[in-house]
Amino acid sequence: MTDASHRIRFVGADDDVLSKWARERQAREAVLAENRRAATSPDLDPTDPRWVLAVRVRSALQGSTLTPERRSKIQREAWHLGIRPFDANMIIAIVQDRARRGESINSSNVALQLLGTPAPPESAATSAWRWGLAFLCAVAANAFLIWWLDLL
Repeated sequence: MTDASHRIRFVGADDDVLSKWARERQAREAVLAENRRAATSPDLDPTDPRWVLAVRVRSALQGSTLTPERRSKIQREAWHLGIRPFDANMIIAIVQDRARRGESINSSNVALQLLGTPAPPESAATSAWRWGLAFLCAVAANAFLIWWLDLL
């Protein structure tokens, strides 16, 4: 007998059940493959704002402690880098945890990559346009209200 004749077959199941199992298996394999790719990804770019902030946190630590003054300064720097306050606090916690365990900051690359990529900071020109447009809308709304009240 050949090997094909000794295969075990699942008998009596609907094709829908078997196809559902196949889809679930493919989904699990896709997640596993993505996790493997993420785990073996190269280091963060040295100019990545998350990495820049992590290096600044490491230099501001006294042992594994961060004073409140230094923490607030780092949080301001994070805001200027376009990093949300929650993500900034996560980066601080990751770096402090590595410092407590005596590990290098380089071991935090994977954890830092799990955080969302920060949005680029808004340029001054974009901000000026946005404020100017808001001002024009307010003037137009006031002019419309004055015109409407004159009609009454």
